[in-house]
Amino acid sequence: MLAACLLAGCYDTAPPPVDPVDPDGAISTVTLEPGTLDPQRGSFPNEVAQMLMVYEPLLSYDPKTLRPVPAAARDLPAVSEDGLTVTFTLREQLLYSDGAPLTAGDFAFAWTRLCDPNVAAEYSFAAYVIAGCEAWNNLDPKRADAAELQRAKAALGVHAPDDTHVVFTLARPAPYFLAVAAMWIGAPVRAADVAAGDSWTQPATYVGNGPFKLVEWVHNERLVFERNDRYRSPAKLKRWTKLVVPEAAVAKMAFAAGELDVAPASREDGAVAAPPGWSFYIGFNTLRPPFDDPEVRLAFARSLDRAAYVRDVLQVPGVPSESLIPAGLPGADLADRTQAFDPVAARAGLAASRYANALPPVTFTYVQRPSTARTAALIKWAIAQWSENLGVTVTEDPVDVRGFGPLVRFPAQQPQLFSLGWVPDYPDPQDLLTTIFHSSSTVTRTRYRSDVFDALVMRADVERDPRLRIDLYQQASRVLTRDAPVAFLYSTEARYLVSPRLRGYVLSAFDKEFGQLTITTMYLAKPGF
Repeated sequence: MLAACLLAGCYDTAPPPVDPVDPDGAISTVTLEPGTLDPQRGSFPNEVAQMLMVYEPLLSYDPKTLRPVPAAARDLPAVSEDGLTVTFTLREQLLYSDGAPLTAGDFAFAWTRLCDPNVAAEYSFAAYVIAGCEAWNNLDPKRADAAELQRAKAALGVHAPDDTHVVFTLARPAPYFLAVAAMWIGAPVRAADVAAGDSWTQPATYVGNGPFKLVEWVHNERLVFERNDRYRSPAKLKRWTKLVVPEAAVAKMAFAAGELDVAPASREDGAVAAPPGWSFYIGFNTLRPPFDDPEVRLAFARSLDRAAYVRDVLQVPGVPSESLIPAGLPGADLADRTQAFDPVAARAGLAASRYANALPPVTFTYVQRPSTARTAALIKWAIAQWSENLGVTVTEDPVDVRGFGPLVRFPAQQPQLFSLGWVPDYPDPQDLLTTIFHSSSTVTRTRYRSDVFDALVMRADVERDPRLRIDLYQQASRVLTRDAPVAFLYSTEARYLVSPRLRGYVLSAFDKEFGQLTITTMYLAKPGF
């Protein structure tokens, strides 16, 4: 029943719009203090959510399907026959909130800035499919001479031939570039604004082309946004205050007191739920015994009762997962039950492996620090599962290092078992399957290599037929679950308490904060409606 609901997309959303709309509607929600509001430098969800209040990229995502849809661009781009030239046409008479015209040159500047090594953009890698971006971005501006830097910049495949067209030249065909073009990283910041230095993101100079204006920022206390009436389709809400409240329990109390219109909720609360969007799993080092044998890996994966973990151990809302792509994202394959909980099959698989008679010692490594309490609980649970359901002994291996990175960055140091997760950068299977598990990946941590998997995702990455493309990715996903470089465990499911007066929102698996993709259609019904 749950699987059918996930496939049908029958998640909780607000009731259909009800008139009359309160023209002076003002809401309060919660956020965390942003480290930066610079679109080319920001990376955390609470930063991205504020950027997308103020800026609108070329494209956005449909909140129900998460397919790319026109935003500042008037329609989806024209793509050349060879797939290498992508041309966006802007809507007519676009303006910044201060009344200045928005031109294609502003978008070209922003994407160029993203690739500039002097900017050190956190998400510049997402633009590496643009011709010349990777080469320029990887130059050291302190070591490369000026002529070399200029040549690299000149080779960048971004330009605006006039005020209404932005042209990208790609290094290879990449249908997923449309999903990248909807990311905050391409928000059209203005050269004159960023020239002011780090202070340019304060309200007086933080001028965007999106549905809201930032009018107040009291650090570590609140951010206040007001409707941008110059936006191409003005938002229905007039004012939106985001209070900086790190503790969910405090937010729930404020909601109960009528001080908030939206607050994070637990599984036990009567709340609306977004589709699952973030993946978490246990990684196996595929080059270290016994996990160099796929039969052992799959046996360990089949020994985990994911439903019990989500029900009894996980402290945040989530759903069990048996494959990589969560149910709320394009390309999910809920029919793949290869890693389903099955202790009988798990024991048979282990008995058929080459380590059936002599399993080497196995340790589960994790960073020992207070912030990993959830990880420690997961490890204790998984070790108990393997003991009970597979009959093997796994030892805890807490280590005292600063951060998880040193554990997995170098092959010689990578442990046998470790916990992992992935928050998609854009809602496309390419950002999960290819990015994480292709043999050239620098983030897989499992040292997984499969020629079959690599061939499938590389075909899918360039395939322009949407249905064939998804089919190729799902074939690759099934190779992955069978090879089991990781044991898939659960995906997150954001839940919220919401004022009954707040309407017009849809929750997606890709929201950075509540209703992110429908901030222009949200409204407050007048009291009594």
